Amino acid sequence: MATVKKSNNLASLEKEIRRQKQRAKQLENQFDDNFSHLQENYLPMLMNSVLPEKTKYKGIPATIISLFLEHDRFRNTVIKLAEHLVDRASDGIDYLSEKLKPKKD
Repeated sequence: MATVKKSNNLASLEKEIRRQKQRAKQLENQFDDNFSHLQENYLPMLMNSVLPEKTKYKGIPATIISLFLEHDRFRNTVIKLAEHLVDRASDGIDYLSEKLKPKKD
């Protein structure tokens, strides 16, 4: 913190007032720059402080998916769902192929 000089006359007091106003303007500009930096980098800073280090360089959707897939129960549920969907798709393809086959008399 800057110290204030003791003023002996009006001229030195005015000089100190100008110096303090200039310093206040510098601090305002620095605050504006810092605030702009915070606005521009809020999401990456939040991600770096909340998420594990290994997810730092992935995109947001990939990070969210990888965090969910780290849990065994969720991963097993997704695997079961995928297997079920593949089975249903296979059944549908089999059904269509049977319908599209020419019938033999």
